[in-house]
Amino acid sequence: MANQKLRKISKRHRRQAREACEALREAAEAAGCVLPSLDIDPAESITGQTLVDLGRARPESVLNLVDVLWAGLAAIAAEAPPVVPLFRPKVGDLVVDTVAVKVGTYKGATDTGWSLSPWPVAGSPWTADPLNVRVATTNERVRADMEANPTAVHGKRVG
Repeated sequence: MANQKLRKISKRHRRQAREACEALREAAEAAGCVLPSLDIDPAESITGQTLVDLGRARPESVLNLVDVLWAGLAAIAAEAPPVVPLFRPKVGDLVVDTVAVKVGTYKGATDTGWSLSPWPVAGSPWTADPLNVRVATTNERVRADMEANPTAVHGKRVG
């Protein structure tokens, strides 16, 4: 049972890493920065985490990317936009509300924040400030699942 959960989590991490890799590739190419070695690493065997390998690139591409980043940061600073979260989860993604210290499933945005539902047990949904929400780690996912199924040990029922 634990291996199945780790495989499922690893699969989700690989999908997220592939999506991040492609998003970076598209943005970099649009800015004239070619990253030919951009790829994803194999999943880590213990955590199932998959990392994006930024690879090797010509110095002029890297310097072009640096210029684009600095220009973007300068534009943001000049406009003084409201603070926005660094990521936007997809409906169903597991996240952590760092203020409530709870793992939840992202249900969507509301006028007052992000709607989250407890995971993996039933409970009352709540609204969290997007600035206080982050992706759930593998350990948090496993811990929340173990709390929901306290009688399950190594995939077998006790008692």
